[in-house]
Amino acid sequence: MSTNTTGEPVPKNSFSHPMSTFVIRIWREWSTEGAIWRGNIEHLESKKRSGFQDFERMLAFLHSFGVLNEGEYQNDEEN
Repeated sequence: MSTNTTGEPVPKNSFSHPMSTFVIRIWREWSTEGAIWRGNIEHLESKKRSGFQDFERMLAFLHSFGVLNEGEYQNDEEN
């Protein structure tokens, strides 16, 4: 069972707020090694935000709000 932002257990198929709004920004930066994709995700209700360079870190942020619990999404690259 996952936990919400206060550490309380969140039952599967539940969420911490009746509506959660996230803003996700993704951009590409160039370096001598080539292109690097970066992103930022913000939970509008709590004003919490996190930067990420990979999909798993973005999902971890969503999980921290009880959204998209593990097993509720499928990575097509693994199939």
